[in-house]
Amino acid sequence: MVSWLDVYNVFSATVPLYVSMILGYLSTKHLNLFSLEQCVGINKFIAKFSIPLLSFQVISQNNPFTMSLRLILSDILQKILAAVVFAVVIRFWHPTGGGGKLGWIITGLSVTVFPNTLIIGIPILSAIDGDAAKNILVQIVVLQCLIWSNILLFLFEINATWDLQSSGASIEHRVNDNEETDIDQEPIEEEAIVRTRSSGTGKIILKAWRKFIVNPNTYAAMIGLIWATLHFRLGWKLPEMIDKSIHLISDGGLGMAMFSLGLFMASQSSIIACGTKMSIITMILKFILGPALMIASAFCIRLRGTLFRVTILQLVPKKTIMVKGPGLYTEIGKKARDLLYKDYQGDQKLSVTTYSSTGVAITTTGTNKGDLFVGDVTTQVKNKNFTADIKVATDSSLLTTFTYDEATPGLKAIVSAKVPDQKSGKVELQYLHDYAGICTSVGLTASPIVNFSGVVGNNVLALGTDVSFNTQSGDFKQFNAGFSFTKDDLIAALTLNDKGDKLNASYYHIVNPLSNTVVGAEVTHSFTTQKNAITVGAQHALDPLTTLKARVNNDGVANALIQHQWRPKSFITVSGEVNSRAIEKGAKVGFALALKP
Repeated sequence: MVSWLDVYNVFSATVPLYVSMILGYLSTKHLNLFSLEQCVGINKFIAKFSIPLLSFQVISQNNPFTMSLRLILSDILQKILAAVVFAVVIRFWHPTGGGGKLGWIITGLSVTVFPNTLIIGIPILSAIDGDAAKNILVQIVVLQCLIWSNILLFLFEINATWDLQSSGASIEHRVNDNEETDIDQEPIEEEAIVRTRSSGTGKIILKAWRKFIVNPNTYAAMIGLIWATLHFRLGWKLPEMIDKSIHLISDGGLGMAMFSLGLFMASQSSIIACGTKMSIITMILKFILGPALMIASAFCIRLRGTLFRVTILQLVPKKTIMVKGPGLYTEIGKKARDLLYKDYQGDQKLSVTTYSSTGVAITTTGTNKGDLFVGDVTTQVKNKNFTADIKVATDSSLLTTFTYDEATPGLKAIVSAKVPDQKSGKVELQYLHDYAGICTSVGLTASPIVNFSGVVGNNVLALGTDVSFNTQSGDFKQFNAGFSFTKDDLIAALTLNDKGDKLNASYYHIVNPLSNTVVGAEVTHSFTTQKNAITVGAQHALDPLTTLKARVNNDGVANALIQHQWRPKSFITVSGEVNSRAIEKGAKVGFALALKP
């Protein structure tokens, strides 16, 4: 259970970083305190001094003799899986721009499996899980600084050299046709011509290697590992003057890095410089693919406990990892909806559930809708935290759903698909913590619909949003927002749906908990049609096994039902409906029987 003190500690660790970023943005975008040349100088100082010394400080404090072999293997496997996934995608997808296929692979890897652990991850997860999380994250930083960042940087230099070579002919032609080129540009273009005239893979790699070996972060990581080995094996300590000098610069590295990020944002034409569609794709990679690959590799290597949780959470964007919460977005106003609409039946429905000796549940359902009869058979298999549901319906459709619950505390993964609908496949991740709930899903198609919903708050107040984006059309399919207030025996909710067209308010009040007497109401206003829909309802328990419910709306339609639990988990429900504006049509009567052993 995360306490308010834990939340305060998380905010105390992260808010100063984002204050630095905001100051960097404002100082350039609105206050004009720094010119472009000065921003470049600040970025060079951070890249050449602050971050390398910060990497050295963190790595030198990690004991290399106690590093987890399983963590190392899991991290390596995750990077290999990611490289294979992007290589396969690029094989069949031919993107334009972005530095070619290798450039897109580099970008995908950096977004998906290279988290900002050094800058943001350590402060936040240390506030959540303490020193245990910090020790694990430091091991991830060591691997990232020594191996993965260097490999990525080397690939980036190779890609840049290839791009320069492919454009060499056009550069040479441009120089020959314009002899009056500015003097300051001549050395740059001459160097480009010399580089692009070289041929052969070996020369390309050599040029990339020459740029790679001047990266100070590589040396900082290597020296940090060497010093950590000497310190933890032989007990050596840095001289106090050197140690304080390193701390003086590296301690400001976090704030300077975020300040530099603010400068970069200010230099762009908009805060989302890559555009909305690319931002959505990036969120898919970050929210779904990255954690999914880490979960897969963690299961293969059999990571457990805090080690498993930290490796997953360090891949999730750090603004959302500290939370568990008041449920998912779908739970805003759910109590009132269940009171007003659940169990009301206008048809005849029979449901029978049986269990085999091995625990397999088989549920057969049949519904008579006038002259139409529909039915389905659902088979459910459970094995610890894994659940498989297979549903066969009379319309010849087959729905399969696989659920893995508590992969790590609060995390649920769901994969579903319906045959023969080729566009129905979907992957969904749900994460619950003490102060938020997150649900994100993506369709398994070439141009999927991406959904993200999130709720922040506690058991009293909750604020959330639900967004769906169509990557094929580049439009938002839906955009909803909601707010709920819970206090003792009442729940009030307010939601804005259909891209702001409908405003919905609901109220749920427990009048008498002993008799389960509850009243509720829902009001919906459409801004387009200027019409209101009002529904009020109530329920009361006649005895511990029998419940009576009723509702009425402003269209004059009244419903009532009585539900009796005649044996454990088995219910019989009789409901009726009358339209006061069309009495001549008679009443509708519904019947439902659910049998479970």
